[in-house]
Amino acid sequence: MEFVYQGLRTEGTKIKGKLEASSLDEAKRQLRAQGIIYSSLQVQRSSLFEVFGIFGTRPIPSALLTRISRDLAVYLRAGVPLTRALSLQERQYRHEPKTERFFATLITLLDEGKSLSAALEGQNIYKIPPFYLGTLRASEDRGVLAAVLSELASYIQVGEQIRAQLTKAFIYPGFIVAVSILTVSFMLTSVVPKLTAIFDTMGQELPALTRGVLAFSSFFAVSWPWLLLTFGALIVMMAQALQNRPVFRYRVERMLLSLPLIGKIIQTSDLARFCAVASLLIRSGIPIVKAISLAGATLSSSVLKAQFAYGAERIVEGGRLSTSLASGEHIDLDEAFIGALAVGEETSELPTMLESLSELYMERNRETIGLFLSLLEPMLILVVGGVIGVIVTAMLLPIFSLSLG
Repeated sequence: MEFVYQGLRTEGTKIKGKLEASSLDEAKRQLRAQGIIYSSLQVQRSSLFEVFGIFGTRPIPSALLTRISRDLAVYLRAGVPLTRALSLQERQYRHEPKTERFFATLITLLDEGKSLSAALEGQNIYKIPPFYLGTLRASEDRGVLAAVLSELASYIQVGEQIRAQLTKAFIYPGFIVAVSILTVSFMLTSVVPKLTAIFDTMGQELPALTRGVLAFSSFFAVSWPWLLLTFGALIVMMAQALQNRPVFRYRVERMLLSLPLIGKIIQTSDLARFCAVASLLIRSGIPIVKAISLAGATLSSSVLKAQFAYGAERIVEGGRLSTSLASGEHIDLDEAFIGALAVGEETSELPTMLESLSELYMERNRETIGLFLSLLEPMLILVVGGVIGVIVTAMLLPIFSLSLG
């Protein structure tokens, strides 16, 4: 449960915040361990959202995890004890109560004798990626925590930069779609109805195209709120089905992977992520079977997840990763990827090969996305221009018929 407290630090500064504890006595022990003299301590009342479970534990922001990892690596290399390093970081986030509680909980769990990976797994303020926890767990056993934290920070930062580039790249196409929808909606609800009165005074039969556009305009002008509501409901239902129905999600994602350009982007992106995470895990000393399982769990596509899970099972039975992935029944992976894995296994340089493949696929994905966007923009313009052209043509046809007659 969550507790709210107010009090004084050992140096005399006032403090207030929240902490997670299973009981009031445990909350008091946590405050004492942090050197806080509390003046009030009580259970936090749950909001309506929390009561019904609308919002659960959110994933930790990538930028925050990168900053924490890099700062911890610097402190540990300088010889600062882990608990002291977390305390120094906690002071930097006093203006962010949730993050401050995150550090306070970690410090308390460490004081209880838990390792950093166990503390991160035990807290329920932020959801930590499984591959991150697995990598830390292996590095703690081998005494290379600072080096691994630095590598994790670099990997997460690169992934965040790629996501930011993709977001910027889709801004312009998204703007085109939004403007086109507003333009067509304005024409159907404002322009076309005004021309309808003019056509009624002509007293002649309208062309089929004009009648169709007028009928759709009348329907859209009356029903657009219901259409918008229905569209929103369909999106929510689709999102819920993708989240809660694994079979439905598998079929949808398999269909997307079969598309010519979009499928290539999805597969290349996931292969780049798998190679980067697997290389990091194996170099951290994690056994290859566990490394493949953890890296496969980070993939976005359930189809590719199933393929790599199958590969990990075959390794346990004595098979090779490249052979297992090539014989998987879920999807045909890139042949160059399978071949490179086979070379890495034969030369015992699998981590190095995976790292090289990660860089290769990241660069290839940028090129593929650039090609996709270069094709998408003119296609959107053509579609929008075609729709507007049909509406304008439908409105001009009666006028041309009248003038020719």
